[in-house]
Amino acid sequence: AWHLLDEGHEVTVVDRQDDAALETSFANGAQISVSFCEPWANAEAPFKVAKWLLRDDSPLLFRPRLDPHQWRWGLSFLTQCTDAAFERNVAQLVALGRYSHEALKSLVATTGIEYDRLERGILHFFSTPAEFDAGAAGAELMRRYGVDRRVLTRDEVLKVEPALAAFGAHIAGGTYTPSDESGDARVFTQQLARLCAQRGATFLYGHDVLGLDRSGDRVAGVRVRDRATRQARTLKADHYVAAMGSFTAPLLRPLGVCLNIYPAKGYSATLRLKRPERASTVSLLDDSRKVAISRLGDEVRIAGTAEMAGYD
Repeated sequence: AWHLLDEGHEVTVVDRQDDAALETSFANGAQISVSFCEPWANAEAPFKVAKWLLRDDSPLLFRPRLDPHQWRWGLSFLTQCTDAAFERNVAQLVALGRYSHEALKSLVATTGIEYDRLERGILHFFSTPAEFDAGAAGAELMRRYGVDRRVLTRDEVLKVEPALAAFGAHIAGGTYTPSDESGDARVFTQQLARLCAQRGATFLYGHDVLGLDRSGDRVAGVRVRDRATRQARTLKADHYVAAMGSFTAPLLRPLGVCLNIYPAKGYSATLRLKRPERASTVSLLDDSRKVAISRLGDEVRIAGTAEMAGYD
């Protein structure tokens, strides 16, 4: 919406929630991590997923459903679990991540939005020598693509984040990328929405998108309904942007556009710190538990687990 306004368009945003950023961006891991964009799909992934299926505390919970789109996505995932596909996908994800990060920094510089941003990097720590060796190999891969991901000893990990000292005996080593950062996506997005509204964008909050009308090979309108009044109407425009996360796929399917996107539900907890001065400030990744830990002012966000449970 912001960039379309820059180009001189009249912009209307439709959101089924009562404010911006109340779904995917509401309470995510808060990490802006170009350095950790290795794809889930790799040669070892099928074996890891099979092992995780037997664990209640697995970082990836797969809930099989009688949903052909889930199985189509799963089979497509398996086709990407090769070394050649992994190398290709890493290169694309690093390029996309770098572009996205530069776009974010430019937008923050332009708008001055405050969102508990910390530019202190992301520290990834490992609890066993085997995990550390695998992490060091991943860091080497990222360096091949121009990402400054550094391999650290235990002492160097504790120097970057002293708050881990009490856990130090359980740390085998780590990797650290100083160029990464963290921040509150919900606060950022809601402030950006306010600025867009000030520039003339119209926001239709509390409106469901019922579907798209078509005329020949073009979209002729978007059918929406106000949740409060139950009134339905059709919005017409010169161009339409579908930006609904995983819900974009079912919206566009009737048009013959098949996006291979499937939802993964994330879990997080946000806790107020009793002693903020003793808590970590560098954004962290615990490899053994696949948990992200980020500082947001006097709170800490802990996020982990991706659940493939469909549109529930």
